[in-house]
Amino acid sequence: EPLSHEGFLKRVVGGYYKPHPALGDLINRNKVEAYMYPLGTLGFWCQQMAAGRSGYLTQVGLETYLDPRQGGGKLNAITTEDLVSLVTLQGQEYLWYKELPITAALIRATTADEDGNLSLEEETLTMSILYQALAAKRSGGVVIAQVKKLVPAGSIHPRMVVVPGFLVDCLVVDPDQHVNEATPDRDWLRQTERVPRPPAPVLVSPDAEVWKQWLLEARLSPQALDNPYPLSADKLIARRAALEFKRGEVVNVGAGPPLRNINPVAMEEDIDEDIELTSETGVVGGINNGSGLNINVRYYFDTPGIFSFYNAGLITTTYLGMLDFDRQGNVNNMKYGDTWVGPGGSIDIAHNVRKIVFVGTFSAGGLKTEASDGRLAIVQEGSSPRAVDRVQWVCFNGPKMFREGKEVLYITERAVFKLSAQGPLLTEVAPGVDIERDVIGRMGFRPAIARDLRPMDGRIFRRGLMGLGRLMNLS
Repeated sequence: EPLSHEGFLKRVVGGYYKPHPALGDLINRNKVEAYMYPLGTLGFWCQQMAAGRSGYLTQVGLETYLDPRQGGGKLNAITTEDLVSLVTLQGQEYLWYKELPITAALIRATTADEDGNLSLEEETLTMSILYQALAAKRSGGVVIAQVKKLVPAGSIHPRMVVVPGFLVDCLVVDPDQHVNEATPDRDWLRQTERVPRPPAPVLVSPDAEVWKQWLLEARLSPQALDNPYPLSADKLIARRAALEFKRGEVVNVGAGPPLRNINPVAMEEDIDEDIELTSETGVVGGINNGSGLNINVRYYFDTPGIFSFYNAGLITTTYLGMLDFDRQGNVNNMKYGDTWVGPGGSIDIAHNVRKIVFVGTFSAGGLKTEASDGRLAIVQEGSSPRAVDRVQWVCFNGPKMFREGKEVLYITERAVFKLSAQGPLLTEVAPGVDIERDVIGRMGFRPAIARDLRPMDGRIFRRGLMGLGRLMNLS
């Protein structure tokens, strides 16, 4: 965002622009060339350039906005160069991302020794910093590393070195560097620390002060007791999504709303340790409430590592957000109104997974709901429907997902749809909701309706625990 000034940037290539509204404005006004590619694709692309190869070949993104037949990831009118092309190899279609020379890599670590070796002991993520450095050096570029502290040569254990010093050209030492620059008041939080499991009111709280008092003072804040996790529309969606969990399975819960809402439900129900939760950021396991408050992390993948895990089909289910979906089952995660969001790692994750659960409120912009006694009431409808006739950006191709035999659900607070040959099939409706007035009448298309249309589980709409652990035992 500090670089987003007219005339300063020529081109941006990224995967998630929502935190950068000034950049989004430049894109909308055709003041900067812009491309949007998935996180895994970006990681592998960088890795291939680091290895001296001339590009990256993948089937991820075929028949989506990434496909040159649908724009090739370009975001505005002044973006004209094709960075990705469609090729055929042994009768199969692929996307080919050509090499981009890297003249400078700006990376960050916690510690550097006097030889330039870098370690990440306080960093929240690993990402692709080694491959960024290698790609830059391979192109004859420079590598600049920002670190918190400088230590004598040989002080860092060789197993802790992530980037070797001979790849680093320049060090910038910033002793005031925060663990996470987005949350500078949370330097006290150490994700890798092993601490006893906090009580449920702490686990589900998005309030950093509640966590701080528990972790540093072993004190349960009155705020946690006075503000129990409310039955908001987001929580209702997360509860219904959590009903899809199977004990012992390995899943991805996508960054953003899925992580922020589904993980607290899993922790509130005390089932988070019965499944293996992973995130596309590379964080595996531990306690993560989705609000940037996580501890006891089990393992950190780098970006190519976590997406190798996903591309190998080693997870059973992914839970992803959605901005809107259409009559064909296509899903948009790119843009709403004038705001650029982006797919993050979702397109890569969904490529080889067997089951995809999309989650989002039925409408956006002012939606208010009330849930009690097993029923749902729509107090105020949102101004923007999620179910539209045709999405502007196809991040997930409904007909393609159906052809591939994926099980695809679209879960909202008032209705559940399942991808079918006819598009989204309405399978569940919340008790208390009028199907014509509150569901079909609020959609941009008339969906097919399941013959066995049933009410959503009433436990979703009641206060207190749902008993998900017992339900998982039964399943």
